[in-house]
Amino acid sequence: MRRSGLIAALATLAALAIVASAVARPASKAAASASCSTVSIGMLAPITGPASSIGADQLHWAQYYVTQWNKVKGHIKIKLVQGDTQLDPSKASTVAQSFASNKSIMGVIGPAGSDEVQAVAPILRKGGLAFASGSATRVSLTNGSQKGFFFRNVPNDGVQGPTATNYMFAKLGVKSGSSVMVVDDQESYSTGLADIVGQSLSGKGVKVDRESISQKATDFSSLIAKVSSSTKVVYLPFQLASQAQLFAQQLKAQGKTAVVFGSDGTFDSSKFNANGSYISFFAPDVTTLAAAKDTVTAFNKQFPGGTSPFGAPNYVLAQAYAEAISSVCKDGNDPARDNVRAALAKVDLSDTLLGTPISFTANGDVAGAKFHIFKIENGKYVTLQ
Repeated sequence: MRRSGLIAALATLAALAIVASAVARPASKAAASASCSTVSIGMLAPITGPASSIGADQLHWAQYYVTQWNKVKGHIKIKLVQGDTQLDPSKASTVAQSFASNKSIMGVIGPAGSDEVQAVAPILRKGGLAFASGSATRVSLTNGSQKGFFFRNVPNDGVQGPTATNYMFAKLGVKSGSSVMVVDDQESYSTGLADIVGQSLSGKGVKVDRESISQKATDFSSLIAKVSSSTKVVYLPFQLASQAQLFAQQLKAQGKTAVVFGSDGTFDSSKFNANGSYISFFAPDVTTLAAAKDTVTAFNKQFPGGTSPFGAPNYVLAQAYAEAISSVCKDGNDPARDNVRAALAKVDLSDTLLGTPISFTANGDVAGAKFHIFKIENGKYVTLQ
């Protein structure tokens, strides 16, 4: 009885070991292989609504990269899932919830605006999703509270403020003792940036006239009346390019000579094209970069109608996700949300469409980024730096 029982027990153990070995080795590989065949990435962008020209361009550049990536044999296929936010935090939150609930989505590109990022952060973080913006610039978004979850490949407003101030001093005749008017549009992006620029100017001895208007305002005559002959620049960190255009037109109509200087929110040549105005922007115009010429030409064939600097950063974010997912799968791991987040944080692209390398700081900012300056000449945006 003892001998037969021992033999039976040993046989059982041996059988279990064989089964366990068979399950452990092939199953893990099969699971990794299956999950790495196609991976979905969500895209939060203002595809319709007042900022649709921006959102459509962002979506198209991400789509273009994914299309090219998926053509390469052996690449893990990436599927882009669209989510229209209309640049509205409440709508962005609704779409973010649907993304968080969609188990096939392993990361998110967007949203576009800083207010939207702040609104969706708790939702996407709870869902374990990384989210990376190509246009949200509020400084506080990378204060460490979303570390490991939120990333951006454009510089924050803490870089934009000094860039605008330094350019005013270097090229626009502003000096200590000069007067500059700074006008916000009462939205958090605008007020935050206006504060940064105002403080930067004051620190250099400039007399700052800090003003505020509503995004619904169309008559700026009373405000423009405050622009004196000693006012060198009127800085407009607006979110609506059409408002900057109205302000510039009314400023000229009153015979004022102060230079209008807009921020990235006013970058739209179809809506803001007042000659002689300046704009600071978080990305280069890739249509002017020699190295990007072939890519831009191919992009315009797939999406006719031109592009703006709002779009290309999202091409690079799609590239970053593709590289992150590939690295996870090459290591034999499942491209689950936590693994994709960790891999995205380590992405280091030595060369990108933007003409600069891309990697992220510990808090999710892009390392070494800078703002660019444009001047409007005959309705066209000319790159100055």
